[in-house]
Amino acid sequence: MGTRVTTALAAGRPVVVLDEHGTAELVVAAQAVTTSAMAFLIRHGSGFVRVALTGQACDRLVLPPVTPLGPHRCAQAVAVDAAEGVSTGISAADRCRAARLLADPATVPDDLRRPGHTVPLRAWAGGEPGVVEASVELATAAGLSAAPVLCGLVSERDPRRMAGAGEAALFARRHRLEITGVAESWRRAG
Repeated sequence: MGTRVTTALAAGRPVVVLDEHGTAELVVAAQAVTTSAMAFLIRHGSGFVRVALTGQACDRLVLPPVTPLGPHRCAQAVAVDAAEGVSTGISAADRCRAARLLADPATVPDDLRRPGHTVPLRAWAGGEPGVVEASVELATAAGLSAAPVLCGLVSERDPRRMAGAGEAALFARRHRLEITGVAESWRRAG
């Protein structure tokens, strides 16, 4: 299954990653994300689009954390939009552009406008991985930039809640998405 997950990511298709808290994230590689894939994440997810980055990438792009230490071993940085070629920044196309810029090693800080609608997350090196770190490892294992896009999967049964593992498995089957868990992803990518 690990090869199927990384193959899907390399092709720009979303996958489901079960996080360490029993809920699910829709994940797609930022380098390969399309407007259609981003729209899928927004439609079925919480709409809170995040792009995980290494600490080095955050520092290079001057993406300071909103608070010094965020919950669950990740630090949410100041949200960004692409500085050029976008309208309001909120559309799937605009967030796709921001995600691709965040994944591009040629991007410089001035290519991003702050504040925006796409939230960078700093992945923590070392220690037990969470969904952010596991997703970074999966993107790298897929041969792409260490920059996955994440969006929490919303429960279809109760849209006031996030989808748990059982519902996420049904969702993945219905949409023909590959599914993996944090611990399993870490073993595969490592």
